[in-house]
Amino acid sequence: MIQIVGIGPGTRAWVPQAVEAMVAQSDVLVGGIRALELFPDFQGESYRVTGNLAETRQTLQKVLQQGKKASVLVSGDPGFYSLLPWLKREFPQEEIQVLPGLSSIQLAFARAGIPWQDAELLSVHGRPLNCLPLHLSRPVGVLTGGENSPRKIAEYYHTYGCNPRISLGNALTYAEERWLNTDADQLMNSEEDFANAVMILYPEEAEHKPEQSVLSLPRSFGIKDEEFIRGDVPMTKTEIRVQVLAKAGIIPASRVLDVGAGTGSISIEAALLAHRGCVYAVEENPEAQELILKNQEKFRVSNLRLIRGSAPLALQEIPPVDVCIIGGSHGQIREILHQAPLVPGGRAVVTAVTLETLAHGMEALKSLQYEDVDVVSIQAVRWKGIKDIHLAQAQNPVFILSGRKGS
Repeated sequence: MIQIVGIGPGTRAWVPQAVEAMVAQSDVLVGGIRALELFPDFQGESYRVTGNLAETRQTLQKVLQQGKKASVLVSGDPGFYSLLPWLKREFPQEEIQVLPGLSSIQLAFARAGIPWQDAELLSVHGRPLNCLPLHLSRPVGVLTGGENSPRKIAEYYHTYGCNPRISLGNALTYAEERWLNTDADQLMNSEEDFANAVMILYPEEAEHKPEQSVLSLPRSFGIKDEEFIRGDVPMTKTEIRVQVLAKAGIIPASRVLDVGAGTGSISIEAALLAHRGCVYAVEENPEAQELILKNQEKFRVSNLRLIRGSAPLALQEIPPVDVCIIGGSHGQIREILHQAPLVPGGRAVVTAVTLETLAHGMEALKSLQYEDVDVVSIQAVRWKGIKDIHLAQAQNPVFILSGRKGS
């Protein structure tokens, strides 16, 4: 049997009697040096482990082959970004008994004095920062570690123009415990370093929010054309728009760039899909810029940012994005794709209404070594009822090119 024991924050005062009893019944203790020091009176064998999981696996295999009962000591709670998934995968035939512990996330929310049943809980230890939501609709508890320090997280939010309030707890329950209430901008400029700290990111204050954000409302995919505020600026029609967005593969945390945004129909729908991320709408036409802002206000979308100017020049100050959608390009598709801050593996989607633009787009994707390049052409026909008959109203055919940026 393997017993995986959560020892909580790591100080003796926070070790419950149930843990003491389980440890006393064990033949072998396996854990880090600080965890083993919590049980100085243990009479069995002790094996010190480091972060080398292969070494830990070999130690446990040796103990199990001897028919002994092993207790693996982990800080916090075994089931919360800890060893439980790894142990179940590596030892599928063994009986694994779990004793939960108090996690630093629980302690942090207790220190902050706020409930956490509706919070989002994440870890960026060994994970990319783009798993963090840019649009905060509820508190987010974050475990930090490795290269992703609290300062790096603050810099990440500053890069995308966000400045959430932050509570930061370092070395919770230890004598050197530090609790800090700040925001991303202040933390980014702090000279103090916090190792393996826990953070709470807070949503925008209620008084600064729109009366009711459409991001929090259920909405079907594919907004009707007539719902958008229109002018003389061309707009991507619903039938094409939904195909473009489907090719883009937008998920809730996506960061999206929409070049040649026009009235903002694609930008608005992309922002609704990426409700935890953000959308940058690049547009040079002053009339179109005002339409984008009016539609943003109408749909109460707060995670859309208008970038006034023409691409590729206007792309210089935009942070990394996961998706790049190109509508208007003025024959500069290759230059735009080259300058777009698209991350490796990110999706590019280009629309074209002429064969020449199609050819330029295909050449650009191939020359820039995009992978999984695909092209489809779509022509939608709407049937308008006139008295007792319906007549065809054909829309112009549109080519949709897509591909994935190579590494």
